[in-house]
Amino acid sequence: MALTPATGGGCGESTPRSPIQSPRPVNSDVEWDSFDPQAYVRHNYADLRSDDREILCRIRDFFAEAKLSDARCVDVGSGANLYPALSLLPFAKAVDLCEWSTANVNWLRMQVDSYDELWDPYWQVCAEHPAYAALADPRRRLAQVGRVVRASVFTLPRHAWSAGTMFFVACSISADRAEAEHAIGRFLDALRPGSPFAVTVMLGSLGYSVGPRMFPAVSLQRADVVASIAAGAYDLDVHEVRPKPPLRDGYLSMLLATGRTRG
Repeated sequence: MALTPATGGGCGESTPRSPIQSPRPVNSDVEWDSFDPQAYVRHNYADLRSDDREILCRIRDFFAEAKLSDARCVDVGSGANLYPALSLLPFAKAVDLCEWSTANVNWLRMQVDSYDELWDPYWQVCAEHPAYAALADPRRRLAQVGRVVRASVFTLPRHAWSAGTMFFVACSISADRAEAEHAIGRFLDALRPGSPFAVTVMLGSLGYSVGPRMFPAVSLQRADVVASIAAGAYDLDVHEVRPKPPLRDGYLSMLLATGRTRG
């Protein structure tokens, strides 16, 4: 199956096509430029939820213990979420934030230049660890090392980065399981052998709304996700978060996987 890159929660690189026309849309069926980052942020990140705090604490500790320094880092499918990039900040000489949706790309460029105060509580969670607390001005640092790239998860270069994150991308770029698995594989292959990474997915997702528009998702199960990641990783650690109350209807839980890439 040919994969045409174009994403909203993830990355992509194609001419947008018609709106969703089938019950199981593939990535290229979706008008990702209609994604509303402001609505997405208001619903998902305006307040720091306990589930995001737990995930952030875990990835903070993971990267702090990974012995990274002056690393070229990537956040694939940044969408309208800044905290994965923040988790890489103290260890990075560069952070590439990859995204396709024009609206999200524009939002990210403004945030990288000087991010909104609503992200300060997320950084404060990071700064509970000494490795992050040592970074006095994260806002300025992100402006220095951050770069927003309009790029595709399906066409990422091989072995280009030495640490990376991919948050809620594989589950939310289409309703096609093969595309989800391919996105995971391409992300891991974009990292150099031995690179630390963090991936999150929504398990059992039935789709999600951003403002008045619905976007597709694929109902992934824990065993399937772990198998896809384990094919390209070692030292894998998997943790499942079951938010109470849930962020929205139509999913089972959030899964966080950390590890290092195989050669």
